[in-house]
Amino acid sequence: MALTAVGIAVVFSVIILGANLDVRSQMPTALVGVFLMEAKIWGLSSKFIPNRRKYTSLREESDRKLDLIKELNSAATAKEKGTEGAKRIQQALLAKHSSVLKMSDFASIKAA
Repeated sequence: MALTAVGIAVVFSVIILGANLDVRSQMPTALVGVFLMEAKIWGLSSKFIPNRRKYTSLREESDRKLDLIKELNSAATAKEKGTEGAKRIQQALLAKHSSVLKMSDFASIKAA
């Protein structure tokens, strides 16, 4: 959240100080601001800011489950197009169900 706010501040400062800055410095500064705003979306902020979550195993499995949902959607779309059969969907469903079971195991395990 803080990175997004800093990114917005950088972009606004380029806009507000635009008359005082030359174009060669406006663009790189604005790009840095946009990069800061997008860092969270790209998952880059976790590399620079330590993770203070207590249940990291649960979070990692939740992220994996989201990837499995994307895989399930991809498999269903491929089946509708006729490029793949129902086997890929079944595999994605089994993996998703397995992930949910793992989440129940990780729900009370705190990070070391």
